[in-house]
Amino acid sequence: MNRTSHPSFRIALSLAAAVCSAVAGLVLLPWDPRATVPVAPGSDTLTTGYTWWGVALFAVVLAVAAWVTGRFGGGAGAAMAAAGGVPSALLLVSFLAHEPESDGFAGLWSLNWLFAACLMVVGAGVVAMVAQDGRPGLDRMPDASLKLLVPAAVAGAVSFTAFLVQLVSSGSGPVVRGCAALAALALGYGAGWILRAVGRRPATATLLTVGAVLLMAAVETVSALLWEWRAPEALAWGITLLGCGAGTAAAYLPRTPNGPPSGA
Repeated sequence: MNRTSHPSFRIALSLAAAVCSAVAGLVLLPWDPRATVPVAPGSDTLTTGYTWWGVALFAVVLAVAAWVTGRFGGGAGAAMAAAGGVPSALLLVSFLAHEPESDGFAGLWSLNWLFAACLMVVGAGVVAMVAQDGRPGLDRMPDASLKLLVPAAVAGAVSFTAFLVQLVSSGSGPVVRGCAALAALALGYGAGWILRAVGRRPATATLLTVGAVLLMAAVETVSALLWEWRAPEALAWGITLLGCGAGTAAAYLPRTPNGPPSGA
């Protein structure tokens, strides 16, 4: 058996990729994602704590880790978890460790984290699939995309949109809540339709969309507890959760074929 196909080698390679990605994030990116620094020593003008070379080197390290994992390790799934998932988790911890200033956009920090996390996870998957065994790996890219990338992208889109839906529903009256429920139902149905088209089973698809909503609800709840903010409205999240779950399940209902009316 080829040494690179041994399970222990794949596990070790995935762990190494996770460590490299984590170290790169800690060294090349600011620990406080909202940090501001003077544009020059003694200047009163502040700019972001990120540097273009730090972000570029971080992206290169992630790409190399994903490529090596996809080429010699456990494939795209392992790369998405190790090279993309680990720095995404670290970024979430760094966000939670620094309370944002109270302004009109403070409550939207979770969308910033979600966008960056989706970019890292999906990007790692794309790089890993390109790296898989040369030409045979490229030939398998469409199937791998359907199994991994599409569900990951759908989960990210559901999390993002669900946050906005509950934001509209929170503290609103019955009419607005009803519209939010319909929006959540449509969101779940659209996600279910896409997941059904790529071959996902009904239970898997429903768990994916419900889990995506629960992820954002958990992130918002934890941040409120840490920063002593007002807790997210449970009813608004409940409406969004039930709507998405029901919509996804509805996308798998049997379709009645269109035919001529009886007796025609």
